[in-house]
Amino acid sequence: MPLPPATLPPEYLPLKRKLMSEHKDEFASFRKEDVRLRLVEIVTFFFVWLGGAALTLFAVSLSTLWLKLPLMALGIFLCGLAFFVFFLEVHEGMHSVLFKNKLLNDLVSFIFCLPLFMSLTSAVILHLRHHRYLGEQGDPDEYRFYAKTKLGLMLLYYGRLFIAPTIYIFLIPVLGYRHGTSRQRRRILLEFAVMLVFYVFIFSQVPFLDLLFIWLIPTTVTGFLIGLWGLAQHALTDAKDPLLASRSVHASPLVSFCFINQNYHLEHHLFPEVPSYHLKKVYEVTWQQLPYALSSDSYIGFMRDFIRLSVKLEDKPIGYTEIIGW
Repeated sequence: MPLPPATLPPEYLPLKRKLMSEHKDEFASFRKEDVRLRLVEIVTFFFVWLGGAALTLFAVSLSTLWLKLPLMALGIFLCGLAFFVFFLEVHEGMHSVLFKNKLLNDLVSFIFCLPLFMSLTSAVILHLRHHRYLGEQGDPDEYRFYAKTKLGLMLLYYGRLFIAPTIYIFLIPVLGYRHGTSRQRRRILLEFAVMLVFYVFIFSQVPFLDLLFIWLIPTTVTGFLIGLWGLAQHALTDAKDPLLASRSVHASPLVSFCFINQNYHLEHHLFPEVPSYHLKKVYEVTWQQLPYALSSDSYIGFMRDFIRLSVKLEDKPIGYTEIIGW
C-alpha cells in the first residue's frame, strides 16, 4: 500500500512521477509483496541467530583460548548480524511493506523490536518524519541542525556510528511521544507495558550469562551496523537536492542480502512503498534516467572516503556520480 503523500517531500514528486510514467508495468510489479521472499529473509537470519547462539555457547564452554575467543567472536557477530536484519525488517514494517496484512505487519514488527529494546510506534513516528522532512528542520536525522561547527558535525557522525544506537533506545520513545497523537501515545505506553512483561519473563527464566553472550553483547554489533547503515545513507550529502540527499551503496550480492537490499537508499526514498527485495530492480530500471546521484561501491569504500573528509573537516557530498546515460 502506498504511503500517504505527506510522508514524501514535495520536491520528490515530479521526479517520482516521471520515473514511474516511463516504467508503469515494472512499478506495478515492484509494489507487489512477495511473501516467499520475505519469509526467506526472516527464516534465514533466524537460523543465523540460532547458529551464532549455539556457536557462542559452545565456545564459552571451551578452555583453550586460541579456539575459544575466535569462535565466540564469530558467534557473537552472527547473532548481531541477525538482530541487524531484524531491525531492517522493522524498517520495512514502518512503511507497511513487511506484510500486506496490517495486523501481521505490525505484530511481526513489534516482535522484532523486542530484542532491540525499541518502541515500534515511537520509531514509526520519527521515521516517517524523516521521510517527510528529509534534510529540513523537521528531520530528526539531519545532524547539521544539531551541530554549530564542522568539528561538532563530524563528532556527531562518529557518535552515530558508535554510540547513537544505544542513546536512541532512550531518546526515540521521548521524541516519539512528544510528536505523537493521543492515540499514538497510548500505543507507546501499551507497547512499553508489554515489553516490560516480556523482559521480566526472559530475565527470570534464562541464565543471565547466556543472555549476555547471545543477546546483550551481540546488540553492540547490531548497533554498529545500524550506525554504519545510517551514516552511509545520509552523512555528507546535500539535503537541498532530492537526488543528493540520500546515498545508495552498490554493494556485493552477499552484502546486499545481509542488508536485505536496503543499501539502495536513494531508491527507497523515492519509492518507500516498494518492498526492499525489489529495490535492486528499481535501481536497474531508474538509474540511467537520473542526471546524477550519490553512490558508493561498498561500505568499506564509503568509510574510507568519510574518514578522509572528516579528518579534513570537509562537509561535502561523498560519491557524486554523473550518470552516463545523460
